[in-house]
Amino acid sequence: MGESTSAKRQVKPWVAVAIAFSVVVVIGGIWLAAGRPGLRGRFDARGRVALPHGKEWNRANNLCRRLNMAGNSYAVSGMYDSALACYREALRIAKKHGLIERMAASYHDLSGVFDYKQIPESARFYLDAATALDRTTGSKNRAVSSLLEEGAFRFKSMGDIDSGKALLEEALRQSRACGNRWTEAAALHNLGSLQTFLEHYDSARVLFESCAALGRVLKDKSAEAAALHSIARVYLRRDRLDEAKPWLLRTIEAAHAGGLLGEEASALYDIALIRAEQDDCGLAQVNVEQALKLYELANDSDGIRRSRNLRDALIQVQRWKHRTDGLDSIIEQNRKERIQNPGS
Repeated sequence: MGESTSAKRQVKPWVAVAIAFSVVVVIGGIWLAAGRPGLRGRFDARGRVALPHGKEWNRANNLCRRLNMAGNSYAVSGMYDSALACYREALRIAKKHGLIERMAASYHDLSGVFDYKQIPESARFYLDAATALDRTTGSKNRAVSSLLEEGAFRFKSMGDIDSGKALLEEALRQSRACGNRWTEAAALHNLGSLQTFLEHYDSARVLFESCAALGRVLKDKSAEAAALHSIARVYLRRDRLDEAKPWLLRTIEAAHAGGLLGEEASALYDIALIRAEQDDCGLAQVNVEQALKLYELANDSDGIRRSRNLRDALIQVQRWKHRTDGLDSIIEQNRKERIQNPGS
């Protein structure tokens, strides 16, 4: 078993340049999510402290770390093919030099991308490979990371709520015990998603707020923006549109500050839908056109398609000065998705 051939898309030529010069493409340790919220908060800053080794070992280890971090930056911006290219190159170098922790980090990150792409067999393959390597290191941080990944996979990909919850709660406990605050943030976010799925909205909001606060302490805009967006979506699921808007505005601000194209675009699209539903079609069109530009920069074909459809419906509404079936259909579809995908 390996990655599905359907996931191998054409990578843009400039990705090779990004890989070649990845030493300078470092935008900080980022966990996912999921950029998109569906990315589980997986893209964290692993292996932050390197043990003393020879020059060649350290050079290869640092290069792999920077490639992973560059891939994380692409992933949270929604540029998944570019992220995969970085992770695969990091994995190749790590294998060549026998860098176990860097191999595990690359496997974890590959698993996260394929999970978001909804290719569970590939996500499972890479997650199992990462877990097997984590066990050989004896590192508490690596063991906690594996708990987090397995718990998130069981909950979101397998629908196993009970075991997923137990694993995520243990990941939260152990991450706090060993001071791994990045994994703590990811565990808080995933537990919030699980509580949202169970329709325990107040509990979910508290968990997301804790994650956002921790993201601010860590200066991790990805964690903060994803958590703020999740709070907004808790209110959206309850049709409390006016309460969702300020959280979406905070999401946009945090995502913009962090250069998170996918998260910013998604929040702009959500607020455009709210304004369309409230018949503020002029401002809704402004928001969705902003979202469209960001989706185009991120090369997110689904986001581009949805934004164009909403923009065209809004233009038609303003032309005829009344709501159309097309806009009502988009709004209704969005409501259904909020109910069907509570963990996103």
